[in-house]
Amino acid sequence: LQIIDRKKDLVKLQQGEYVALSKVENVLKNSKYTQIPLVFADSTKSYCIALICPQPANLATLAKDLDVEGDLKAWCANEKVQAAVLADVKAVCKAGKLAGFETPNKVVLIDDEWSVENDMLTTTLKVKRKPIADKHKAQIDAVYK
Repeated sequence: LQIIDRKKDLVKLQQGEYVALSKVENVLKNSKYTQIPLVFADSTKSYCIALICPQPANLATLAKDLDVEGDLKAWCANEKVQAAVLADVKAVCKAGKLAGFETPNKVVLIDDEWSVENDMLTTTLKVKRKPIADKHKAQIDAVYK
């Protein structure tokens, strides 16, 4: 094993596979519903999940196609919208030639945008994993149940 990236970027899953989180995030940026992705992996689980700040315009179109009423907050909480976004994420990951264990099995859509002002991004617009994971801990725990 040779580490060629940031050490904190590699997470070992339950079966022993290593997932490079930024590699998966770079592939997720190709999804039309993704504005800012963050991949979260728990070493006691067998899969990773994606926390996604969605593209509001594309999510609005998707919600309209699925006959889902409301605003961004309602769309992010809707199971049909989440399932459609997850299907797109899996298709993008397959096109990006990611291994099965690298592909997120669940998606959490975040209704408040991450920014430098709310301390979720660095000044170079990179995601701050720890603050984001801490803020959305309840949602992450609910998805991993």
